[in-house]
Amino acid sequence: MQPNILRLLKQAIAEQRCLAVRYRDGGARVLEPHAAYTNDRNEIVVDCYQTGGFSASGRKPPFWKRLRLKKITAASLLKQTFEPRVEEGFSPEKPRYKNKPVAIIANDKPSYMYSPEALQQMGPFLPDDRKFH
Repeated sequence: MQPNILRLLKQAIAEQRCLAVRYRDGGARVLEPHAAYTNDRNEIVVDCYQTGGFSASGRKPPFWKRLRLKKITAASLLKQTFEPRVEEGFSPEKPRYKNKPVAIIANDKPSYMYSPEALQQMGPFLPDDRKFH
């Protein structure tokens, strides 16, 4: 995983902007990232609403997709913005976001909460005083 991809992901969540990514399977996807968090295997995972691009299952977007950050090989922040997909099932209160959140959209404003593990993975580009809040 490249630190730049994580930085772009966090920016996309903060600004509610779409993200174009290339996944390890070679497929390009257009995503609305809603939450990034650390799963039980200590991997950063992204819950996103895929609005375009490749689907390994052959399903046509739009649909919810969970991607592992380490499998994203390239990312580009798009100008297109989005509103949180609450009616499609997004809730910042889901239990999986509570354990080790990285960035989550909440009530039209992003809410950042960093675990010590996430801070270490994100690298030196984060402000030192930004921890839990």
